[in-house]
Amino acid sequence: MWQRRPVAQALTDMIDAATAGTVYVHSRPPETVNPLAVVIGDTTREPYATTAFGTDDVDLAVLIVGGIEQNDDVDDLRHTVRQTILGDSTLKGSVQTAWPVEARGWRNMTGAGGIQLLYVELIVTIQM
Repeated sequence: MWQRRPVAQALTDMIDAATAGTVYVHSRPPETVNPLAVVIGDTTREPYATTAFGTDDVDLAVLIVGGIEQNDDVDDLRHTVRQTILGDSTLKGSVQTAWPVEARGWRNMTGAGGIQLLYVELIVTIQM
């Protein structure tokens, strides 16, 4: 059964360790974001028991956020997050399997106080 909280906590711990605490890692979308950051977002697709009886198959958005001129840093961080997930596809035993399936939605946006941000969504398919 899909439960966001343990998955988000596992991802937060794993990404924080992989980046040695050099980026902000948020287990849920915060009110404000300071770059460089990783935000464990919400599901983008959440059908229930479609893969097999009693197995939920969801897509979870993990946002990689940087400053407007940090394209390379955002891309490097996206790669680090992807490799971290591939390194432990059970996300510390919180899921049956997880794998990053695509990066999408490179966007520029204006945040609080006029800060210019760049972000990309790393979509992670998870089976519970």
